[in-house]
Amino acid sequence: MSEQRNGPRLLYINNLRIVLIILIIMLHTAITYGASGSWYYSEPATDMVPVVLLTLFCAVVQSFALGLFFMLSGYFTPGSYSRKGAGAYLRDRFIRLGIPLVVYYFMINPLIVYILYVRCMGKSIPFENFFGSGPLWFVETLLLFALGYYLWRRLRRAESRERKSPRGSDLLKYAIILSLAGFLVRIWWPVGESFSNLQFGFFPGYIGWFVIGIAAYRNNWIADFRDSVGIQWLIISGLGILLLPVIMLSCGATESVTPFLGGLTWQSFVYSTWEAFVGTGLVAGLLVVFRRRFNRQARFTKLLADNVYTVYIIHAPVIVFFAYTTRGVHLYPLLKFVIAAVIGISLCFLISHFIVRRIPYSEKVL
Repeated sequence: MSEQRNGPRLLYINNLRIVLIILIIMLHTAITYGASGSWYYSEPATDMVPVVLLTLFCAVVQSFALGLFFMLSGYFTPGSYSRKGAGAYLRDRFIRLGIPLVVYYFMINPLIVYILYVRCMGKSIPFENFFGSGPLWFVETLLLFALGYYLWRRLRRAESRERKSPRGSDLLKYAIILSLAGFLVRIWWPVGESFSNLQFGFFPGYIGWFVIGIAAYRNNWIADFRDSVGIQWLIISGLGILLLPVIMLSCGATESVTPFLGGLTWQSFVYSTWEAFVGTGLVAGLLVVFRRRFNRQARFTKLLADNVYTVYIIHAPVIVFFAYTTRGVHLYPLLKFVIAAVIGISLCFLISHFIVRRIPYSEKVL
């Protein structure tokens, strides 16, 4: 048995989840105040400086944050299945993932659309546009992955052989494969195009990281992964982040970003490659840094960790309505982004802890 299955709780993973949810909230707040992307409500910035900086921030976060979330979800999947059994595992997934998805799709999203667009903006919205998964596409995808894992466990005949912890060359191969896969998928599904709010242009990474999480659990990679490899790849990702403005400017991003988003273009290949290498480096590097430095929790951080899932579910209406109610406050977009992010993050955790999680039976879902 591995250390992860019998040893102490991996507190640094809980701390990492806190950072990831904060980054996700900041990403959606950045889109609100000028970054490229789609969101319920936005205030277009006229100054190119905040547009560029916020878009670069979103590109970095998108390259790794959700992939790391999928990896951590994959990591805890085999243990949950083995501990509960096939039937109980599937039932638990439908409760933990399906119920929030249904509530958001049929209650929270229509409420956002009605209050924001119909009541506040006076727009006429087709009935079918009231419903949607919003940011809970992540939960929808996790439910699909859980069903896939359930079928795989039911059909497979033997345990897969153990594999050694990934080396730097293994991460290099993975990043190259991910670059090519992302480029090929985006020929047909460019970034920004979605089906049922699922952007398939990002799915090679989501699938890849979820599978790696499963393999990490079975092979004890979380404990055995070498610090030196993680630090090397963190440096690679740091260099990649610094190079992104140069890459975008030299490849014609000032004229149009469309070629970078997909299609049979060399710019799309360059961006897919950048995203794969930076994302791989940040995932590997942050796991090592948090394992070494942040494998402890105070009472406050434990409270935050306990509310991460709930915060993800409720963060959209919180930041949307905060942004809309403060639309008359005229500040420089970067300053407004920082203030809105701090207040929005605080409100999400406060509402989660003091209101949502006190609803009867919510502990069975959240």
